[in-house]
Amino acid sequence: MHKFATSNSNQPPRRAVVLAAGRGKRLIPHTNNRPKPLLKLRGRPILSYVLEALSAAGVRKVCLVVGYLGQQIEAFVDGGRRWDLQTTLRWQREPVGTAHALRLASDFITAPTFVLAADYALPRSYLQALKRAYSRSGMPLAVSLKSLPAEALAESSSVLFSDDGKIRRIIEKPQPDTAPSGIAASLIYIVPPQIRDYLQNLSRSPRGEYELVAVINRMLADGYEICGLQQPPPPEWRLPVDS
Repeated sequence: MHKFATSNSNQPPRRAVVLAAGRGKRLIPHTNNRPKPLLKLRGRPILSYVLEALSAAGVRKVCLVVGYLGQQIEAFVDGGRRWDLQTTLRWQREPVGTAHALRLASDFITAPTFVLAADYALPRSYLQALKRAYSRSGMPLAVSLKSLPAEALAESSSVLFSDDGKIRRIIEKPQPDTAPSGIAASLIYIVPPQIRDYLQNLSRSPRGEYELVAVINRMLADGYEICGLQQPPPPEWRLPVDS
């Protein structure tokens, strides 16, 4: 078993990498002139929910990986002061996957770090709950889990559990009727700085992308353990769009 498999430094995560570079192709035409993280939900840009939840969880430094229309995100965040955050940016010039995006921010991951998508409308306390579970577990990794109907798993993921309930593997976008469970992993993690080693040699998935799930699975195969916390599925942007 890997020497980091059952313990961490017990440091609460005070850093976060927010993945905000996606094109949002499924949301065209709404994303023709506005990046997906700035689409509004209940009158607010969805990215504001993420930043508010990070601040409430004690995060103070955030690295946003941006790409498509990233200048709009940069202007909206404006250094992060309104959320009591310090923000920096990395640019993903080609949208080739979440692991590639995280690799661009690997120098930022010097301590336990939240990694999450920019398009969840997170309740303010959502990340606090994951942080508490992570701290109690003594494990170096944590992931937010959600229960999904069978028809939704193929567009998300499915978690393979061992007989003793530990997470063995996360299956990204499983083929219909092949999902090992009805539990999916949200793109909301806490990762240790050792993940940087795993970001150096990436392989494309069958979908042609460098996927973060593949990196997490390699860490699990090497003996790292991951704490999973089942939470209500975080709301995502859906039609109709706010003006």
